[in-house]
Amino acid sequence: MPGVRNTHQWHSRVHDPSNDHGDAENGDEYSVLPSGEAMASMTVDDVLNFGINLLREGVPTYRLLPLTADDNDDDEGEDSPRTKVGTWHFNQLIFDLAKYPQHYSGPLAQDLLDYMMNTVRGEHGRRQGGGGGGGGGSSEKTKGKKRSATIAAMRHPNNKIVPKPNVETINGVLKAWMVTPRSHHPDVARRAEAVLARLAAWQSEGIVWNVSANAVSYNTCINMWKECAADVPGAARRATDILLLMEEESARTTNGDIAPDVISYATCIGAWAECSSFEHDAGRNAEEILMRMYDRNKASDVAPRPTTRCFNAVLLAYANGNQKSGGGKRALELLRFMERLHSEGYADLSPDTFTFNIVMKALANCGERGAALKANLLLQRMDDSYTKGNTVLKPDLLSYNTVLDAFSKEGDAKSAERLLGQMLDRDDDAVVPDSHSYTSVLTAWSRSEDKALAVRRAEDLFNEIESRYASGESDFRADTSVYNALINCWAKSGERKALYRVTQILSLMEELGLQGGDSDVQPNSRTYCAVLDTLAKSKNYKAYSKSLEILERMNACVIMFLIHFVATEEFYSEGHDSVRPCVRAYSIVLATIARSRRKNKALEAQELLHKMEAEYRGGNSGCRPNVYSYNAVLNAAAFSGREEGELEDAFRVACLTFDELRMSDYLEPSDVSYGTFLKAIKQLMPESDVRDNLVKGLFRKCCRDGLVSNFVLKEMADLATPDLYQSLLKGATSDYGNLPKSWSAKVREKSDELLST
Repeated sequence: MPGVRNTHQWHSRVHDPSNDHGDAENGDEYSVLPSGEAMASMTVDDVLNFGINLLREGVPTYRLLPLTADDNDDDEGEDSPRTKVGTWHFNQLIFDLAKYPQHYSGPLAQDLLDYMMNTVRGEHGRRQGGGGGGGGGSSEKTKGKKRSATIAAMRHPNNKIVPKPNVETINGVLKAWMVTPRSHHPDVARRAEAVLARLAAWQSEGIVWNVSANAVSYNTCINMWKECAADVPGAARRATDILLLMEEESARTTNGDIAPDVISYATCIGAWAECSSFEHDAGRNAEEILMRMYDRNKASDVAPRPTTRCFNAVLLAYANGNQKSGGGKRALELLRFMERLHSEGYADLSPDTFTFNIVMKALANCGERGAALKANLLLQRMDDSYTKGNTVLKPDLLSYNTVLDAFSKEGDAKSAERLLGQMLDRDDDAVVPDSHSYTSVLTAWSRSEDKALAVRRAEDLFNEIESRYASGESDFRADTSVYNALINCWAKSGERKALYRVTQILSLMEELGLQGGDSDVQPNSRTYCAVLDTLAKSKNYKAYSKSLEILERMNACVIMFLIHFVATEEFYSEGHDSVRPCVRAYSIVLATIARSRRKNKALEAQELLHKMEAEYRGGNSGCRPNVYSYNAVLNAAAFSGREEGELEDAFRVACLTFDELRMSDYLEPSDVSYGTFLKAIKQLMPESDVRDNLVKGLFRKCCRDGLVSNFVLKEMADLATPDLYQSLLKGATSDYGNLPKSWSAKVREKSDELLST
């Protein structure tokens, strides 16, 4: 068959057989069907009925039509469907496995395909064994006779046709894999792709004829890679490779059945959109596919044209992508290109509300100066167009909330509040402000430079929400996210009464949400972390003890919920574990300890860190310590008191904490870890040869780990003697940029995540 060799070679390159469990070619023939002697004794009817009965266990009402012997005891003639079990029946069962998804849908469909091929292979071998010579020089006439002989031989003595796979069989197996839950089979996309690789092998062996993968086959594989692109690195690239194969094979063989269609391109572009949050070049890769689609259509009218769906997927890749990738600018340019093509006659390429919403989202996320204003102008364009009769561009609640997000991220609270006022003034039930709307405005005020004005306006807005609800003007009342945004505004204000006010709001939420049972205002971990953040910044001499009280209140909430939700599954499904002390809460408390003037604070910090670790090992995955947690303990040790006993305890804590961090099975030290440990050595250990030797070994480890930063060099310069310092630098200047690159290969910018909310 034309193209078989290239297709097979391509699949051999991209498919990893080690992940293809249950591969008939490797001897492990069946994962669901019986194997070995049990399979050898089964007839075609037995195999079919095995699959039917298994599916019926999950779907009691399931029936396979035409009826089988188990379903109908009526007298049947020799030519009844039951006595002619063949390809149609197997295909029907395979497609039903995709129609009624079960955890075994893909594996069983694969088994049925393998069984069909083994049956065909057996007949093929018997035909080859009895067919005599002929060699590679057989004429087309001889080949035709052999093929006819094989078809004639593919009947058992009881006249039952051997089920031979066709393209519908292949596509059915692919669809069965597509619906198989990834919780049971994480590698479904790879397993589906392996089906096409094996088909190519069967073709090259001459076992099957006129059975070739078509566009549906490849589109199914592309879609499966798209579905897992959000959490499987490289999935979008695999989808793109399949699309390239379709383009190359259809061009080389003029095989229209394999030519990519609109679904092929839109799905592949969508795969890049799915992974754009962590794939840096996702937007550019998606746009490249779109432009290739456009160029192919310009060269040939037969090739599919870009549609609104294709453009929207590219825009989504830019909107969800890296904020520094210029996504906002590219999204605007693509919108203009889209509008130009529509004006030139691309009927299926009309920007809609979703298009504009994505572009506004790209602007909101891009971090570019003036992006919020551009998003607002797009919103006004939508509104003007809708007013003139273009219902396709009617702004919805998402449109307004997206622009509010843009203003919020720029800290433009006044513009955000004006837009909120426009929403309230509109006589349109579709754009009534919701929790997201109010939270965005409150967050905008929290980022405003005028902190005194910010808390006043935040309080006014909160009171307005409550007043409108109480008077019946609005059905919306402040919920947990609104309360949290108000607390956050106070936490960032630096106002003297901030601690009093956030504590007051927290008590109200606990009274209404926990004691009163109002689930809409129950505090969550964000609530408590914002209060802890306020405590950390308050310089209150009781900040640490009050922080511990907050942690105890969080644990008390968990106990209260468990009283009402004894069953663990119900407890977690209701989301009540969200109030459990998390790594952020613990880390803020650790930072509070480090800043305090408490005696023996290093020991207290170490004890809290070990408590975190114990909770994590006990099942609270949310409180797994991070490198900031360990750095806070090192910092507490470095700034401990000057009494001799406390100095010894602090130094012991610093050494043990750094060793635990280095030996952790899920963490690695950062440059801050090394620098803070050096600071602790300087503060806690007297000058001596022992200290110099410790510093030498520590700096060499830091170099090997690639974590020599300016901070590390500063602490080294303060700690080591000039001669020791220069000897460690091995003759290089102390300027950070002149050091060997390998010494700082893993240094990256850090953000103070402890104090950001």
